[in-house]
Amino acid sequence: MDVAQLRSQIPAVGRQVWMNTGWSGPSPRSVIDALKDRIDMEAMEPPASMRVIETAREIRGQALQAVGRLMNVSEEELVLTRNTTEGLNIVMSGLDWQPGDEIVTCSLEHPSVLAPAWMIGLRYGVNVHIVMLDPHDPADVILEKFQAVMSTRTRLIFISHIQYSTGLRMPAPELARMAHENGAEILLDGAQTGGHIDLDMVAGDYDYYSIPGQKWMLGFEGTGALYIRKELIPAVHPAHTGGRHMESPVTAGHLVPNHATVDKFYGGSGSIPLQAAFLEATRFIEAIGVREIETRNLQLASRLKAQLRESPRVTVLSPEDGPLASGLVSFAVEGWEPEALDDYLWEHNHIVVRHIEHPEGVRASLHFFNTEEEVDQLAAAVRNLA
Repeated sequence: MDVAQLRSQIPAVGRQVWMNTGWSGPSPRSVIDALKDRIDMEAMEPPASMRVIETAREIRGQALQAVGRLMNVSEEELVLTRNTTEGLNIVMSGLDWQPGDEIVTCSLEHPSVLAPAWMIGLRYGVNVHIVMLDPHDPADVILEKFQAVMSTRTRLIFISHIQYSTGLRMPAPELARMAHENGAEILLDGAQTGGHIDLDMVAGDYDYYSIPGQKWMLGFEGTGALYIRKELIPAVHPAHTGGRHMESPVTAGHLVPNHATVDKFYGGSGSIPLQAAFLEATRFIEAIGVREIETRNLQLASRLKAQLRESPRVTVLSPEDGPLASGLVSFAVEGWEPEALDDYLWEHNHIVVRHIEHPEGVRASLHFFNTEEEVDQLAAAVRNLA
């Protein structure tokens, strides 16, 4: 991987040390240009011209194909969304919940998991079980804790594949197997995975999986994708409907619901400029190779954790190197409030990280474009404060 050459294509990384990709990633020039070019094209052509319509259809189709390659699925199992949370809510709002059903999630979760689970519980009388996890729990302990709350009423395991706060990579394939052995399904929040680690929906045996376009994929806000296993599509009802939920022709005398395809989840039109940028971002990541990206991210994370542990007043909150590690590294510095530390690193070192609340600390997101020198710069800045 030619890191210098790749960095030269990402304008923002020359202006600061960007270590907040887990919130939003810096877009390559080609992704920026894809957005601008499509905006210019739509500004110069009549919106409903054949060229605009046909090229929009091509962009959507190519974006679905590109994401399908990234996730190892058919485009017939994918929905283009506006973000991870929208994809999660399509599933949560679309399942046929019954009073007494059970959802299993965990204590480290992002609000985009906890809130939908909780609201489904309130609305339908569904019980939500929260498994209490420590970020340093090994895989076998995590699995034991989840197994302890599984029952014949468990309907869904609903978790993040990588926990946003500490970078804990959950043993997702094993949890998928556990769900299926108990007659349940699994829904995964992939906010921190797409473009970060190698994804394979078939090998993982996942049922539902939602990713964003603006984080590790390096696209823009307003983009993402949802995977639904093909045989489960008919059982997920669209939360909002439009003409694509009906078989053609759609008339007052001919209303036949489309239950079988993902078309039913599109309630209306979307932004083609954003989808064009998402397509280019996916191609950019694909050209580098996600496995190569994952390897580099883990190497950078390992380097940072090793240096941070040299300071007795610094506590690394993320998992040790191994199968549960990721490119997210969270840490706490004795005597420093996380928000104050976050601000200090920006004001004095021009390093962009973010503070987290559960557990309290600061999180660095290390992506392939970060350099070893930047990692050392962050570690040195923290050591000087500790």
